[in-house]
Parts: sequence; C-alpha cells; structure tokens
Amino acid sequence: MCEPLWPEIPFSLACMNCDTGDQIFSYDQAIAEGWSDISYEPDLPMANYLGVCPDCRPAWTGEEAPANPT
Repeated sequence: MCEPLWPEIPFSLACMNCDTGDQIFSYDQAIAEGWSDISYEPDLPMANYLGVCPDCRPAWTGEEAPANPT
C-alpha cells in the first residue's frame, strides 16, 4: 500500500510504468482515481511519490483490464 505521507513535502506522483501522474495533485485524488502501490521516493527527479496508475495496474498486477464500453 502506501508508505506514510510527509506533510511538509509537496505531493507529486509518477507511474512506475508509464510516467503519467502530473494531473494528480493529492494522495486522496490518486486513490479516488484508482492509483495503487504509492510510495515515497525522495530520489526521483520528476516526482516525490511513485505508484501504479489505473491504466497500468492490470499489467502490473496480472488483473484483467476492464472491457471498454462501446
């Protein structure tokens, strides 16, 4: 799950698979939008937190991707 958040550190997030995340502004927003495996990564140059976005989660976890409604 998620390591403790550091309130003094601005929340910025990147997906560990595809680098998306610049549209996420808080941990609560990330969870609401389906992000998982969020961890604090102070050594990343592009974000303070790393996680798995909802689009990459099926490949990452082995889940089946949801069917696209047509």
